[in-house]
Amino acid sequence: MAGRVVMVAMQIQSQKRSLAILLLPFLISLLAPMVSNLVSAQAEEGSMTPEDTWSEDYQNYVFPWGGDEQVQFKEYHTYESMKTRMMVLAQENSDIFEFHEGLNGGTNDRGQETTIDDYEGWYYGYASPWLKITGDVQGGDYNAFNGDNGNYADRPDIMIVGNHHAREWMSYETPLLVMETIAYYYDMPPTDNDGDGLFDEDPWGDADGDGILDDDGDCLALAPEFQDSNGDGKPCSAGDLGVDEDFSEVELTNLINQREIYLIPMLNVDGNIYDREEYCAAPAWESCPTSGWRKNLRDNTVTGVTPIPDLDEDVDEGCDGVDLNRNYQFEWGAPLGATGPLFPGMCYAGQNNDVYNGPVDTVDQDQDGKLNEDHVDGKDDDGDGLVDEDWMGGNSEPETKFIQDMTEMNDDDGDGASDYKATLTFHSFSELVLYPWGHCTNCQSTDHDQLVYHGDQMAEMTDYENMQSSDLYPTSGDFCDWHYGVHGSYCYTMEIGTAFHQHEDDIDHIAVRNLGVTFYMAQISDNPREQADLAMADVISNQHLIKPEAVSIPESGDIPIDICLDSAFALSTAPGESHVMYRMVKPTRTQSDYGPREWYNTEWSSAGFELVEGTVCELLNSTGVGMNYRANVPFADSDTGTLHYKAMVSTLGGTSQISYPGNGEYLELTVPYRAPFGSALGSVVLFMTVVGFVWGGLGICLRLMAASGNENEIIEAELEVEDF
Repeated sequence: MAGRVVMVAMQIQSQKRSLAILLLPFLISLLAPMVSNLVSAQAEEGSMTPEDTWSEDYQNYVFPWGGDEQVQFKEYHTYESMKTRMMVLAQENSDIFEFHEGLNGGTNDRGQETTIDDYEGWYYGYASPWLKITGDVQGGDYNAFNGDNGNYADRPDIMIVGNHHAREWMSYETPLLVMETIAYYYDMPPTDNDGDGLFDEDPWGDADGDGILDDDGDCLALAPEFQDSNGDGKPCSAGDLGVDEDFSEVELTNLINQREIYLIPMLNVDGNIYDREEYCAAPAWESCPTSGWRKNLRDNTVTGVTPIPDLDEDVDEGCDGVDLNRNYQFEWGAPLGATGPLFPGMCYAGQNNDVYNGPVDTVDQDQDGKLNEDHVDGKDDDGDGLVDEDWMGGNSEPETKFIQDMTEMNDDDGDGASDYKATLTFHSFSELVLYPWGHCTNCQSTDHDQLVYHGDQMAEMTDYENMQSSDLYPTSGDFCDWHYGVHGSYCYTMEIGTAFHQHEDDIDHIAVRNLGVTFYMAQISDNPREQADLAMADVISNQHLIKPEAVSIPESGDIPIDICLDSAFALSTAPGESHVMYRMVKPTRTQSDYGPREWYNTEWSSAGFELVEGTVCELLNSTGVGMNYRANVPFADSDTGTLHYKAMVSTLGGTSQISYPGNGEYLELTVPYRAPFGSALGSVVLFMTVVGFVWGGLGICLRLMAASGNENEIIEAELEVEDF
């Protein structure tokens, strides 16, 4: 009898376990919101710690690509270690990186014959190393003068330059972080960069437009004592942990595939080596925090009579060298306060002229018997019908010749103009974003409002101050005035950090703080003026792609996907310019929780847009009506599953591939089975089968529930039977 009781009890326990398993999902669904609210309440109270929130690596600026202290941005790179790292990454990432030093040379845009020797430093003899970065860099056209492959007429170009001034070491570390970031994250699926279990939730800048950089709120959820990780006195601001830390790898990959990036981390190799090895005693951040060697190493000794040999081959620190950022030809030599020598191009030993702008030109370029009568300023100064044909000086140095020839010999589309519509140069220090003009005060360029707009975006990303360059102090012959004044390139100078030789403990967080601006500049490099105009008019932010719940799925045929565009957005419908990208996925039971990371390698197809005549649509934020464009996505009636879709739109003016939604995201539409189900008899059989499973399962559950409520009666009944 005892055995029988045990068996009955075991049956009852088994039934109870089965019931518990059936009820468990319902209990979880009830408890989940309460747990979520509890966690959210804790986060809102600002009581979290870094350990509660992020991975240990992220908290300590341990970058995922590994490497030594220099590669981890805990120590400064030297010229040699930087060059080696660039070559290693170019070898490991040969699909997107191509390494170069200087230029091959040939006949340049001004008719001068040059060789690779013309771009090597005066003293140590090294040319500036650089990377060409673009998707399929070994494809495209080959530029024999510059020596690079991967030249595509439909890809905008951007130049990023560091270390014009030798002592500004942070100015080359930031471009190197850009290099490492691209090498590691290119073609990677959505990734959790900070170890918080989420991905792509906090891109660079204020992505949601709420005025707060911390888009995902993880820094703001910390207790106050943890919110200022970089110690600048500003909690949860640019450069703090948890701010702009989880960008979209998909967006980064798309950008690399759509742009040509010319990355020149260390322009002034000669000066940097001298500053490090000769001028400032190690550690430089203690011996020369706000000083150091600034110029290149041109020998400016004046012997008086030629030929008299220069018996002193050492660097004359009182006069040798040229300030590279005063040596560009645009408005070169203008006597602006203390930023140039008293007489342009003159420097004699003992003057200690730290901003010497280089020698005066002595060539009659137009052979009219006059000298230097039409300097580079965009005007016909001598009234001979030619513009800027007989310059006074500038671009005399190997480093500035390199920049000039790389710029002017880069014409992929063959229109006779430089392809660089955007350029960026890093300097230190002052925590500023500077835009042209630099050579004149109380003046504005014709693109002033647009330059201010983009500068404001980068100032927001970095918490720097945005200002016109001459408002800091006037300069003549600088990089950005030349690039903008001669070639119309939107050019910005980032004055980063708080010292020339920043302490090595600050390398990682300052470089991270300035990482986003490089990708922002690359993104606007297609047409920076138009992008600014569209953004200032809120055109881009008020346009929208139709939400899944608003899509009208027809009973059969293609599925229409609409986008509402402002009339100011001149859509280009040329092939490959504007389209819906889509893919159909059919998750199995094991794929039910798949998201963007898991579906990353599933290929996209595209369908072009056409204007829907006679219809209008409502723009966002009650800003009026827009034009309704539609892409018809082919979809078989017998297919069922989830449709992923997003839109890429371009303008006739050259603004390309604006994404809806942004940040590498896409929308999901569930598409039901739309084909006929067959005969009436088959439908009845299917219905009865479904009913049998559903109601049969419910009956079993009710039976188990009834049985579990009468445990004692069952046991007593079994005992009575046994006694009988």
